Amino acid sequence: MNALYVCEKSPSLSVAHKHEEEIARRWWALPLNVSLPLSDGDSCQLLYAGRPGGSLGPDVRDAVLRFTSHRATTTFAGLSSQHAINTAGDVEIHVRASDWFAHQHHTDARYNNVMLHVVLICDDSRPTLRQDGTAIPTCSLYDLPHTTNHPAQWPCQHIMARMNEEQRARLLTLAGSMRFEQKARALLAALRDAQPSGLFSACDVCLIPALAEGLGYGRDRAFFRAAGLHLVGMAQGFPEPLGRAPEPSPLDASRLHILHNLVEQWRATGAWETLRQAMTNAPTAISALRNIFAGLSKARADILICNIVLPFAAAVAQQEHDAMLAEQARNLFLDYPGLPSNQITRAMCKQLLLQSEPKGACQQQGLHFIYAQTCREKRCSDCMLGGQGI
Repeated sequence: MNALYVCEKSPSLSVAHKHEEEIARRWWALPLNVSLPLSDGDSCQLLYAGRPGGSLGPDVRDAVLRFTSHRATTTFAGLSSQHAINTAGDVEIHVRASDWFAHQHHTDARYNNVMLHVVLICDDSRPTLRQDGTAIPTCSLYDLPHTTNHPAQWPCQHIMARMNEEQRARLLTLAGSMRFEQKARALLAALRDAQPSGLFSACDVCLIPALAEGLGYGRDRAFFRAAGLHLVGMAQGFPEPLGRAPEPSPLDASRLHILHNLVEQWRATGAWETLRQAMTNAPTAISALRNIFAGLSKARADILICNIVLPFAAAVAQQEHDAMLAEQARNLFLDYPGLPSNQITRAMCKQLLLQSEPKGACQQQGLHFIYAQTCREKRCSDCMLGGQGI
């Protein structure tokens, strides 16, 4: 029965006192593999409810759904109904379907990864449109019974439970090293295409926009990368800022100011040459690298060093056939202390039933690698844990 009619027939179910937090609790309580009826008459299967979003953007991140269709049409994700696969994306939760437009989500690019609109009342017959013009389906939780979710038993949980601490550390170190190599390969590809620009070498033209993007991790990465390109004379225009704010937040403004000051210094000294020099003395390399990013928090400096500087050093080493630099970059990465906890590492610790986060940066990056490669879409059969018995 359509949720609109349920509400009309049952005044006691008025949502005047309902809150989105209550609806979110119903979403998290849904059993896995439940079939969700959609407003267009189709349905989708809930494979993973996702993880809570932050204060800005969609309410649920990285849910996994399997969409089905009884008509010979193409789904919103561009997938033929005959070739439905697991689809990972975001979910937005509202009391009423009309709240999507009332909250201006149809004009906000932060919602362009939303694949399902979850509501109580379907009070609006208009298609739910994202900022990029894509129409997404709506699911009313009034069309589902109240249920209590039983914790899923994922294959990885059984496997990790059988491992001792040393085996788990070895597995996550391997995954972290694979992520490091993956980043180094991507930077090497960019480095091979880079050309000098003004006072900046080809290395700096590749490195500075990457560092700028790293300042935007968890924020507006595209805007920060565009700022980095602009500062090295490779301006390609600026994207519309997420949220379409008239000016950056104080945190973003502070980071952009620090980026500008660093780039001004590097016009004379060179970004890569400055960082390479800091790496020459292994015992003091970490503190020397951190000092270069003075003004940033230690946590953000460590994120830049582990995610960009050290993989970039490995990329340069490969291009220059410098075995000593390659070994130095990898050893620093393996020995680097832990990075700040974030949504991904917390979600993966919960997924793998780890009692605490790994201590070192490499193992934390291993959690990111497993998540990005297979766990985000819950492709358990392809997971690197498969070699352990999946």
